[in-house]
Amino acid sequence: MKRQLIIISSLLLSILGFSQGIEFKHGTWKEVLEKARQINKPIFLNVYKSSSVPCKRMNNEVFPLAEVGNVYNTNFICYQLDVEKGEGIEIGKKYNIDMYPTYLFIDRNEKCFFRAAGVKEAKEFIALSTSALFAMNDTIPITVWEKEYIEKKNDTTFLLAYINKRSRLSLFVATLFDEYLKLIPEEERTSDAVLEVYKKEVHSLNEHTFAVEYLLKNKAKFIGKHNNSFNDYLYQTANHTIWNDVRSKSKNDELLAIAVEAYDQLPKNTIGGQRDEIYIDYYFWTRETEKYMKYATNFCNNYLVKLSADSIDQTDQMFVKRLTEQSNSITYSEDISKSIEQAISSSKHMTRDRIGDKLNNFAWEVFKRVSDTETLKDALRWSGRSLELSINDPRRLDTYANLLHKLGRKEEAIAKEEEALRYAAEKDRKGFTETLLKMKAGEKTWKENIDPIGSDVFYIR
Repeated sequence: MKRQLIIISSLLLSILGFSQGIEFKHGTWKEVLEKARQINKPIFLNVYKSSSVPCKRMNNEVFPLAEVGNVYNTNFICYQLDVEKGEGIEIGKKYNIDMYPTYLFIDRNEKCFFRAAGVKEAKEFIALSTSALFAMNDTIPITVWEKEYIEKKNDTTFLLAYINKRSRLSLFVATLFDEYLKLIPEEERTSDAVLEVYKKEVHSLNEHTFAVEYLLKNKAKFIGKHNNSFNDYLYQTANHTIWNDVRSKSKNDELLAIAVEAYDQLPKNTIGGQRDEIYIDYYFWTRETEKYMKYATNFCNNYLVKLSADSIDQTDQMFVKRLTEQSNSITYSEDISKSIEQAISSSKHMTRDRIGDKLNNFAWEVFKRVSDTETLKDALRWSGRSLELSINDPRRLDTYANLLHKLGRKEEAIAKEEEALRYAAEKDRKGFTETLLKMKAGEKTWKENIDPIGSDVFYIR
């Protein structure tokens, strides 16, 4: 029970964003193992290649997130090794690593009880930790199931149990799910049990699986049996399938249309995902810059900048209220309760920060890629609005200053960049200083012919 409370607490804190990313320990692998033995705690080991773009993405975009750090720092000793250097070479051989990044979950006796690989979104990566902890305490290891599968691959009862087992461990089940669907009668393919597998595996399916082909061809059957609430799932499935397809350099405009159609059937809330964002994400990953800019401009001009501060703050207040009620429903130790109170307090402007970041990110993309004066003025307005939501944010001040400079408003640009420099963290001061010097010298702070949207050099500010 104590262990469960620790996991629940860490997951709650992860939602609230109470720490500053994964804290990877320094020292040798031997020292990390010794620490694991002393405090009886499992190890999370990130094995990477310094030249790998997926590894860089995880390092820059996911590992630094507060919600990720809270979960991993609480439940594991975190460590990382470059597979091409030092001890990493031997670790790579020992654990047969051939994908990068690879995530190993290792006990104090050096036994790997769970592993995964590849780029993950934050929620997906957090879910890995839960699966790893489940695997660590599992009385029947997955290896036993794997041996039994060889004899029972045509037993649908066993197959469904095996699928659910692997799903809980975040292991690949798409092929098994296809096998199961083909074995069961047609009338059972829309059952509650099947729908539950679809929901659990929505993140891993792609258009080439029988499961997705069947779902999309028979969506009317699913909706008829599970009511209009199924549209929410259909929308999520189409979105995730698009994501999986474009990540493998494939386009699917038909799936895009299905995602949009399903979205249109969903009940809409005041602040949440918007129709334009489906197109924005899709054209980002398919590297169609012109279409990306079209929808991003429409989204900012007709939605984001029109959100009132009151409506944004009301959303945050509702969120804090709900989290407070949830935290009050469980009894925690005094220390954990204090941490939760602080975390809830720090989440009071979560929506405000999210909206401001979106405005800033879109404005920055316009700055990098557009020379048209009117579009630059639009982006300046988005950037200005993002600053209204967070006055002293150095990244947003830097975006605003760069836009001013590109519009020829040199003195205003210099003043804003100096302001950005005043608030900048130590690690960012060098870059801001270089930008300021270029502005004062009348030089460009941007590159011509920048890579297309969705390329490896793209990053979120």
